This record gives sequence, structure tokens and C-alpha cells, in this order.
Amino acid sequence: MTPEQTSNSADATEPARYVIDEASVLGRNRRILLATLTQAGAITATATYVGCGDSGGVEDVSVEMPTEAPFDMAALVTVFAERGVFENGEWQTTVVEQQLSIEQALRDFADEVIDVVHGGWENGDGGSGKVIFDCHAGMVRIEHTAYFTDSDYEETTL
Repeated sequence: MTPEQTSNSADATEPARYVIDEASVLGRNRRILLATLTQAGAITATATYVGCGDSGGVEDVSVEMPTEAPFDMAALVTVFAERGVFENGEWQTTVVEQQLSIEQALRDFADEVIDVVHGGWENGDGGSGKVIFDCHAGMVRIEHTAYFTDSDYEETTL
């Protein structure tokens, strides 16, 4: 599943936008999670991730509620997942429903969307960031930082 990258405007300083097919597993789960969070009164939910050296993933999931209202991260939500089985010399993929805690569903969504938008982010020097579910705007935003080693070669003859 590869999202389509679109340009926001002629201004290259604006962030890229990715269009994710609403009928895809990722598109359906985004709708479900935003609706679940909004119905619970959440302002935002954030999955923070970090990794390098070929490993990494979501380390923390938090939900911002108005005032001190509680949020039940263990509450169950039904989301979709792709399951693959190797049969007759080829992979067969089906979409199944599964019930997960909201926390696990947010983690799984974040892991998947990071891989789609920033595939291989955890390799080499790695990266970090946040997947933010903005309930009021009805959108998901990724704030990603890629890490890299830089070198500056200079030769001087005296």
C-alpha cells in the first residue's frame, strides 16, 4: 500500500501531504480511531516512536482530554488488519476484523503509517517522531525527524 504524495502549493516549505485510500485498511482504521477518540471526548492522541540500527517502534501512546477527564486506554475497539498466508507457492492476503485495546490499535496504526510514509526510518542512524491524531481537525499528522551522520571533507595544502 503506497499513499499518493501531493503538493500543497507552490511553496516548498509546506509539509507534504499523503493521500491514503479511504477503502484501504489504513484509511478505514484512521476513520475508526478518530471517531472512537472523538466520541470519548479526546482532543488529541499521540504515539511517540524512536529507533535506529534496524530496530524501533512506538514507545508511548497518550491521549489528551479536556481538563482532567479520564480516558480508558484498555477499552476495546474493532479495527481491520491484513493477514497473509503462504499457500500454493504464493502469498494470500485477507482483511480481517480484530478487537484490540485502543492503546494497541493506536500503536499498530502508528507503526503501519510510519512504515508507509517513512519506510526504513529505523535503519542506520534511525529517526524519531510522533503520530498525532487531531480529533478536532479530523486528521492524522506525522512529525518525523530522520537521523543521519554527516561529514564535511576538507583538504588544505600549505
